Amino acid sequence: MEPAERLAALRAAVLDGPGVTDRDLRKAAASGTAPGAWAGYVRSVREASYRVSEEDIAALKAEGFGEEEIFEVTVATAVGAAVDRLEAGLRAVAES
Repeated sequence: MEPAERLAALRAAVLDGPGVTDRDLRKAAASGTAPGAWAGYVRSVREASYRVSEEDIAALKAEGFGEEEIFEVTVATAVGAAVDRLEAGLRAVAES
């Protein structure tokens, strides 16, 4: 399997596969545009994931989200950010 095919399969599994969260939420998280209580968390994961703290997770739980939901949104966000960075890098290489 070629790298591009692997990436497409990963995106499909994370964003379109079965889960406890809605596919639209996972896609929004991947693009960095998650709604409501997710917005700040998704921004943190995309921009500085090393700063995500137990308090951030506790705040989401206080909003009524379960661990599985938090996990799925985290993975979708991370995959989206990684793909965005990969594509930016490939564009930069192609332009040089």
